[in-house]
Amino acid sequence: MKKKKKSLIWKITSPSNSNSNSYLVGTMHVRDAKAFVRLEDMYQCIDATQVFATEFNLEEANHELTANRLDLKEGESLENLLGEKKYQKIKKIIRKGFGLDISFFNQSIPFLLINILTEKILSDDMQSSLDATLWEYAKQQEKTTIGIETLGEQMEILEHIPLSYQIKQLKDLAKNIAKFKKQIIKTTELYQEEDIQKLYKKVNKSLGSLKKLMLVDRNILMAERLSKIVEETSICFAVGAGHLSGKKGLIKLLKNKGYQLKPI
Repeated sequence: MKKKKKSLIWKITSPSNSNSNSYLVGTMHVRDAKAFVRLEDMYQCIDATQVFATEFNLEEANHELTANRLDLKEGESLENLLGEKKYQKIKKIIRKGFGLDISFFNQSIPFLLINILTEKILSDDMQSSLDATLWEYAKQQEKTTIGIETLGEQMEILEHIPLSYQIKQLKDLAKNIAKFKKQIIKTTELYQEEDIQKLYKKVNKSLGSLKKLMLVDRNILMAERLSKIVEETSICFAVGAGHLSGKKGLIKLLKNKGYQLKPI
C-alpha cells in the first residue's frame, strides 16, 4: 500500500451530497496508550459530524446477558474440554507467563480467556478503551450515538465459532507464549504505523476458516447500514482497524457503492 494510503482515518463523500462529509475511523479495542496515536484527529472527525457510531451501542450492553452468553453450556468446562492433564499443564504455563489463574475461567468459552490474555500483553495506560473514550467524547459534544451492529448480532457470531476451534487456539497460545506475545505487539506496531493493509493481512491470516463469519459477512452488513446513514446525515464510524482494508474491507465496499474515500 502506498504511504499516502496508510491512514486510520478516511473521509467519506457521498456522490449525491458532496457537501456532507462523513468519516471512517480505525480503532483498537484496548486501553494501551499506543492505540491513541490519532486521538485528537478522531475528536475532530466527531466534531465535524452529527452522529458517532461504534460497532455496537456501548450503552446498550446488558452485562448479565453478555456474561451468560460467554459461559460454556451447563456441564461443560475448560478442564473437561482440554482433559485434566492438558488443563493442568496449560494452567501452569499461563500462570507463569501471565500471572493469571485460569481456574476463574473454567466455565467460560476459551475465546474469553484468550481475549483477556491478549489484553494482559498490552498496557492499560488509559481509563477506557479507545472506542469508549471516543464514545464518551461524542456524548459530551451532544452527538447522536449509535451502534452499526447490535450486541446480539455480535454474540450470535461468537456462538457460531466451534468450541473445537477455540480450544485449538488456546492450545496453540500455550504452546508458544513468546510467539503469541510477539504477534500482539506486532499488531500494535502496525496500528501505530497506520498500515491498514498489513493489519488486514494479519487479521485475515489469523482468522483462517472463520474469515467469512467474523470479517467478510460483518463488513458487508456494516457497509450496507453505513451507506444508508451517510445518505441521511454525517457520521463518524469507529470500527476495528482490521475491517478497513482488503477486497471485502469497508473502504472497498463503500467505494463500490459509489462513495469517494480519501485518507486523512
